[in-house]
Amino acid sequence: MTAHDDHRRFDDLAAEWDSRPHARERADMIAAAIRDTVPLSPAMRVLEVGGGTGLLSRALVDDIGTAVVTDVSGAMVDVAGEMLADPRYAGWSARRLDIEHDDLPDETFDLVLSQLALHHMGDVPGVIVRLAALLTPGGWVALADLEHDADGGFHRHVHGFSGHHGFSREDLGRWLTAAGLVEVTVGDAGFDVKEVEGEERRFPLLLAAGRRPSP
Repeated sequence: MTAHDDHRRFDDLAAEWDSRPHARERADMIAAAIRDTVPLSPAMRVLEVGGGTGLLSRALVDDIGTAVVTDVSGAMVDVAGEMLADPRYAGWSARRLDIEHDDLPDETFDLVLSQLALHHMGDVPGVIVRLAALLTPGGWVALADLEHDADGGFHRHVHGFSGHHGFSREDLGRWLTAAGLVEVTVGDAGFDVKEVEGEERRFPLLLAAGRRPSP
């Protein structure tokens, strides 16, 4: 599966994304892990990358200020924009952004979030460097993704999947440190549930977090 095929797959899924089994529960679990790890503030300006419809940012609406939800899928961005029309999300926005390949936005953020986005990208250490460059001094990244999935069960239903089958704690911690972040932690972020060959399985999720040093 090429990157273009992957993007098209998510275009096709966008309209029903929020109604998938366990989608909201997963976002709520990851949001809880972020609250336990990052000092959130109602003044925070947040960027969510690979955000789909913005489920993760929306789960943190009472903890942060405004958010920009981005995704490579135009259809996902369209649905996110519809969701963000709710007055609860005043000042929020959605836009298309390929964080791996596009020019970086000419702006900075207090917090950069993602959930299950990194494993779709090619050069993950390079992406983390790009995310760190978008932080204000003292700003945080909080990146949730699949813990290493040795048998590839999580993506077994995706024909020709060409991404990563999760990550080790050691790799995530090393990549955040190499990007110049401090106070780096890699902890548990709950789990995702998938049916694999007729059997429901739980796949552990990790939360990798780190802070850009202040001057």
